[in-house]
Amino acid sequence: MEDLISIIVPIYRVEKYLDRCIQSIIGQTYKNLQIILVDDGSDDACSGICDEYAKKDNRILVIHKENGGADSARKSGILAASGKYVGYVDGDDWIEAEMYEKLIGFARKYNTEIVESGVIDTWECTEKRRVPFFEEGSYQGEKFSIEIGGKSIYSGMFFRHGVSPYLVTKLFLRPRLLKYQMLPEKSNNLVDDVMCTFPCLMESRSIYITHECYYHYRVRGESTKRIIRNDIVPTIKNCYSDWVDRFKGALQTDRIEEQIQFFIMYLLIAKSIYIFDRQDSRYYLLPFGKIKKQDRIILYGAGTVGIHLEHYIESISGSNLIYWADCNYEQLGKMYNVGSPDKINGFDYDYIVVAILNSIAVKSAIEDLVKIGIPENKILWIKQEYLDYPKELLKKANLDFAV
Repeated sequence: MEDLISIIVPIYRVEKYLDRCIQSIIGQTYKNLQIILVDDGSDDACSGICDEYAKKDNRILVIHKENGGADSARKSGILAASGKYVGYVDGDDWIEAEMYEKLIGFARKYNTEIVESGVIDTWECTEKRRVPFFEEGSYQGEKFSIEIGGKSIYSGMFFRHGVSPYLVTKLFLRPRLLKYQMLPEKSNNLVDDVMCTFPCLMESRSIYITHECYYHYRVRGESTKRIIRNDIVPTIKNCYSDWVDRFKGALQTDRIEEQIQFFIMYLLIAKSIYIFDRQDSRYYLLPFGKIKKQDRIILYGAGTVGIHLEHYIESISGSNLIYWADCNYEQLGKMYNVGSPDKINGFDYDYIVVAILNSIAVKSAIEDLVKIGIPENKILWIKQEYLDYPKELLKKANLDFAV
C-alpha cells in the first residue's frame, strides 16, 4: 500500500479560483490522497463548491468552520489529517499533476522528513519560475548543519531565505509538522508560514531540495501579503521572544537569533518603514539614506514592497511622489497606477527609490535603469551599513532586542 498524503486546502473567498485548485489536486498522478478542504467561514459560494466535490470523490473531507485566517484553517486541517505525509495548497492556487508523486518519491528515496520544490509565480498572461536557493540534493545531519543550518532563514544575501518559508511548496512528514503547526499563532497571520516551516526544519535537520517547480502561485492584487497593515510593529515586539523560543531544535552555530533579526529588518522595511522615521524630521525613508520630504521621487517596483512604500510616501505631508514604474506594468497597471520604466526620462526627478528587497533583483533593476540613461547617483537602495549590521537599523526603531 502506498503511503497516504493528506493535502490541506485553506479556503476563503476564492470561489472563482477554487474549481481549478481542487481539480488540480484530484487529478494528481499520485492517487493515495486525503484531500481536506477547510472552508474558513467563506461567505461566497466556496462552501457549496466544496460539498459538491465531496459528493463526487470519497477522498475529500470538508471542514466548515468560523473564519479565523489561514493558520487557523491549517490547524483544523492537520488535526483531521491521517496521512504519513502532509502538503498544503491555497484555495486560489493550483499544482502540476505530478507534484506529489515527485515529492514523495524524493522523500522515500533520500529518507528525508521534508522535501522542498520551486514555485511558479503566475499572472494572467505570464509566469516566472523561482527555484530554491540551495543546490539540489539531500541535506541531513552534519551536511545540514554545515550548509543549511546557519543560512536557513537568511541566506546571507539580502533578502533571500535559504529555504523558502512557504508551506505550499513542500511535503512534510506529519508528526513533527503537527507539533509546530499547532503552536499558538499570535502574529495575526503575519509570519504563520515562517514560524511553522523553519522551527520544523531546524528540529528535523533533514530536507531534500529539488529545483523542479510544481506549484502555481496566483499573483493577485488583493492577496493578503499585499494588504496594508498597521499592527506589524507591535506584533513584532509582542512575539519576538516567542519566535526565538520556537527554535529549541537549532544549534548554536545556526545563529538563529541573528537570522531572525535580519528577517525582521526585511519585514519592517517592506511593510512598516515608517518606524525608522521621526515625524518631526525634514527627512524620511531612513533605510534608503534620509531623503528630504520635498524631493521629487520616482518609485521603481510595484510588488509587495512597492505597494507598501507607495502607500507610505503618499501618506507623508509634503512628500512628492511623481511616478511609479515597474517592468511588469502591463499586468500591474490593471491593479495600480503603475507605468512603464521607459517613461522615466520624461520626468524631472531627484531620486529613484528601488522598491525591491532581493539584492539580485535589485542589481538587475539598477542595470536596467542605467541602460536607459539614469545616473547611478540618483538611484537609491538600502544603505550598505544596514545590510552589514541590521542591529544598527533596528536600534533606530527602538526595538528592545536590538540593543
